[in-house]
Amino acid sequence: MSIYVVRHGETDWNREGIYQGQTDTSLNENGRETAKKLGIILSKIKFTSIYSSDLLRARETAEIINSFLNVPVYYMKELRELDFGRWTGVSIWDMSKNNSELFKKWQEDPWNVSPPGGETFRELTERVIKVLENIFITHKDENILVVSHAGPIKAMIFGLLSATGKAYWNIKISHRTVVIIDRDTDYKISMIEILD
Repeated sequence: MSIYVVRHGETDWNREGIYQGQTDTSLNENGRETAKKLGIILSKIKFTSIYSSDLLRARETAEIINSFLNVPVYYMKELRELDFGRWTGVSIWDMSKNNSELFKKWQEDPWNVSPPGGETFRELTERVIKVLENIFITHKDENILVVSHAGPIKAMIFGLLSATGKAYWNIKISHRTVVIIDRDTDYKISMIEILD
């Protein structure tokens, strides 16, 4: 079996570098176009189900892709983006300019430090790994598509590699990245970038 994981399409907040966290923002035109391209490419693979974050931008992406796949879709809050707490709605540039001590600590150690009122990367990883394990148990020998967000996708990779710490910032998950997680006796992770 293989789990294919994609990030939702672009939103205006993505374009502006604003932490969306668990806010319900919708796709912009570019995001809808990317979702269509992903749908066309992924339609060449036989999927049996889609699991998606229940946030609007992921739901829209899943629905557009599913117009090409026509399979059951399951929406899960466990696949939501990292909870950025009071940093939700603030841009990365404003956070950098403010030069706060907590922001610096979080950049240094997102595994153990959380945004105020938010969650750590460790908590996010624990949440999404449970979902992956459940999918592997429930859908043996099936191909499953997961639609989520950059944070949870990085957390899946980290969790499967038993990684921790600052390397979180070294993984790039664009709106055109497809992460493929295969499992036989162990996990194998591949990443491809869908180009125009």
